[in-house]
Amino acid sequence: MSRYYRGQMVKSVLIPATPARYTDANAAELSPAQKKYLEGLALKDLYVHQAQAVINHNNGLNSVLTTPTASGKSLAFNLPALSEIEKGMSCLYIYPAKALSNDQLLSIEKMNSLSGLNFISGVYDGDTDANTKQRLRREASVIITNPYELHQILPYHSKFADFYSRLGLIVLDESHRYRGVFGSNIAFLIRRLLRICSYYGVKPAITAASGSIKNAAQFMNKLTGLPFTQINENGAPLAAKRIIFWDAAKNTEKSAVTQAKDLLLSCTRGDLQTLVFTKSRKMAESIRMWASQEDSSLDIASYRAGYTPELRREIENNLKTGKSKAIISTNALELGIDIGGLDSVIMAGYPGTVSSFWQQSGRAGRSGKESVIFFIPSEDAMEQYILKFPETVMTQSFESANVSLENPNITAGQVLCALAELPFPSEGEDNNTMFSDTGAGIIIPELEKQGVIKRTARGLIYSGGVRPHDAVSLDSSGPASIKLKVDGRILEELPLTRAYETAHKGAVHLYNGESYVITDLDLSQGEAAAEKKTADYVTEPVTEEEVKILDLKKKIDFEGFSLCYGDVNVTEFFKGYRRKKAGRTLGQENLELPPLTFNTQSVWFDFSPEITANISKQHFDPDGSMHAAEHAVIGMAPIIAMCDREDLGGRSYSTYVNGNPVIFVYDTFEGGIGISEKLFESFNDWLKLSLNNVSSCTCEKGCPACVFSPKCGNGNNPIDKSGSIEVLKILHKV
Repeated sequence: MSRYYRGQMVKSVLIPATPARYTDANAAELSPAQKKYLEGLALKDLYVHQAQAVINHNNGLNSVLTTPTASGKSLAFNLPALSEIEKGMSCLYIYPAKALSNDQLLSIEKMNSLSGLNFISGVYDGDTDANTKQRLRREASVIITNPYELHQILPYHSKFADFYSRLGLIVLDESHRYRGVFGSNIAFLIRRLLRICSYYGVKPAITAASGSIKNAAQFMNKLTGLPFTQINENGAPLAAKRIIFWDAAKNTEKSAVTQAKDLLLSCTRGDLQTLVFTKSRKMAESIRMWASQEDSSLDIASYRAGYTPELRREIENNLKTGKSKAIISTNALELGIDIGGLDSVIMAGYPGTVSSFWQQSGRAGRSGKESVIFFIPSEDAMEQYILKFPETVMTQSFESANVSLENPNITAGQVLCALAELPFPSEGEDNNTMFSDTGAGIIIPELEKQGVIKRTARGLIYSGGVRPHDAVSLDSSGPASIKLKVDGRILEELPLTRAYETAHKGAVHLYNGESYVITDLDLSQGEAAAEKKTADYVTEPVTEEEVKILDLKKKIDFEGFSLCYGDVNVTEFFKGYRRKKAGRTLGQENLELPPLTFNTQSVWFDFSPEITANISKQHFDPDGSMHAAEHAVIGMAPIIAMCDREDLGGRSYSTYVNGNPVIFVYDTFEGGIGISEKLFESFNDWLKLSLNNVSSCTCEKGCPACVFSPKCGNGNNPIDKSGSIEVLKILHKV
């Protein structure tokens, strides 16, 4: 028995193996090149989902596959692509990460060799040399790229005229990752691409793949503006998996993160090749550092965004070849990068969605061999709820994904990019997908007033002085990023909001297993300076928010309160930061940073004044009750809205400016991204989860599993758990 084991395994579920299910390849009416390709792979039949993808493409349909990780989706892409190449058409593969692009190129090159078509293919991104780019633009039948590169090259579409005029198929893999701010920008990016295709006289089909989301066809329609057919019947065989739910709280001597490290070492010492998924870069770097310090004989790597392409490929190859016994990663390795089959996966925290839970667990499983997955929730309320009610994820009742097309900041930037690529037709001419189903129609008159677009004989054109593609970030709806430098060298770039949290003066920043301390943050220059320094503590900001209502858009009155939705202004004050070690505060320092202010969308609960009197009469603290209820509803929101905890902020008032108690829950992005509206629409389910979680928690005065928040800028003070239950009961009476 391991020294750290205190009965933490509270539930073990065996998912039995399932056999493969095939469709006769002849049913797909394969072309000569497709048949030759399959013969080269020694395949006589196709999995049912692969065959359906080919049949749909032959019938002119757009398809989205929702089959699991390692189910042979590449073949479902490549077979339709071969039919297009055979007809003299070209194909564009779009992946959300560079690493996936390079991985897919190997599959394309093998397809090229086995089919005998002898076509030109290649990856087109920031790492591609100029000569290769020129050749691909001129001769390629297949180009593999990522959204960031596509965003930058769309203005130069005339250089790709031959490629675009032959484009017959677009492949969108891992499309479930296109949500939040990133998803909103990608939705416009795809419309810009389709607009350029239309300019060159083609209407390419789209074959896509996503995680197991419930509404994949509707989601893809929102993402692209085109109709889709969903393929969710999986024909690939699945090896048995055992999922273990691990209650870290049963060992009071060690944190959940430390126990994840202990499990990692136990697995690797038992000759199990292991992947640990973490929720943050800092956690990935910390576990790697601790594990390596404890056992330097093991080859352990960390993996996340921000690493150089060369370093990422080296790490991937070491894992694939077995040189590395363990790797600690953010969700970057949740994607379909080929790293082989692993023996075990450890989830150090809930990845945010049921879909991602199964994507990550799908990383474990060598052919025919049972694998093990450990789920170690943090103290976060939502994660503890899943530990108490494992059916939340085990039933595989997948969420509905959503993407917003109404954020005014995103829309404005994307419209400017589109008009810099092609003029928009004058009034009276046919509309197109770029503008017809978005909020662009409202934005265009305002952009005209600002003088950044103007009407000409060719239609509306961009007339600003700055290249819009450089100013528009696909990962942001607001300000540009901060360059983090060490000895004058750029270590990585951070969004402004993240820089406020992790790159302020005195902050500890982890990168590639090494710690850095921030010595200066210069907002005017967009730079932060750091020095490499060992630090045995972490830092977290001390913040306070103020919320002002700008526009009430929807309101439903209930007994004792009103449910509201609309636009708000949020001001965040960064007052200082805490230095913490093993959850204990070592000290607190002041910060002098200008406040961050932004307009966004919010859902809020506007209570009648009598509520405060009733809470006080029961000897509950009004401020603590509202504050705890705010934490409770935010904690459960990601289960309903399929979002990350960091996508939401909140503020509670026992007495707001209108004299009433009010609880706000808002999108943390400038302009909003539709999360608050989804919570407004799913109000009953949301409040039921929140009340159940707090009421079922056995703690007396509140804890991280119910009403404490790790993101609280006030250090979870004041908090009144009992009073919050009364508040939640009022909300759940409807």
